[in-house]
Amino acid sequence: MHEPIARRQSRSRKGSGGASRIASIGTPIGVPILTIRRLVVIIVAILTTGIVAGAPAAASASVTLDGSFSTVILKPDFTSMCPSGVADECGTMQLVGLGAADWAYAFGPTFEPNGRCFDVDGTLTITLQADRSTISGPLTGLFCPRLSDTGHQHAGAISYGNPFVENDSIALSDGTGQFAGLSGAASFHTFVAGARFEGTLNGTLSG
Repeated sequence: MHEPIARRQSRSRKGSGGASRIASIGTPIGVPILTIRRLVVIIVAILTTGIVAGAPAAASASVTLDGSFSTVILKPDFTSMCPSGVADECGTMQLVGLGAADWAYAFGPTFEPNGRCFDVDGTLTITLQADRSTISGPLTGLFCPRLSDTGHQHAGAISYGNPFVENDSIALSDGTGQFAGLSGAASFHTFVAGARFEGTLNGTLSG
């Protein structure tokens, strides 16, 4: 009667020893798994933070237009404001941070009296000389020739030595190169007196 009891106790001791061995084996394996899980959580958090932080930067991409020009046109050389024929007025301005840019202003059909001035429209195109990036858009403005002028059309009121001031608003879009995906409003001011032709362009493009 004592032998079966002794055998059962022996098997019980063996069983408990096996369990302790399993436990001792399971502990070192469990520690690296927890460590890896923690590392995965940290990496995911870092990547998520980076993506969220990077999103506003892309959304806030913008270009500031701050340009001006001032030229003297000699009468023997004067044919029009845009001798190339691609538009009715054209020239080259310096844009801060972007360099030299060619501009071309094609007159529209509107030339309606507004006091001593005229409401006008058209299209303005800007082209960077460095990489030929372009952007353009419709223009509306107020053209004011000298008081004694009796011009009946926009182009007819512009001639050598004929003073005028024009203030325009442009809705720029459909850009290429550096201007791709950007749009915005800009103001265009031009002034002519005698041989001097001056102008400014100011606005902000965003995408």
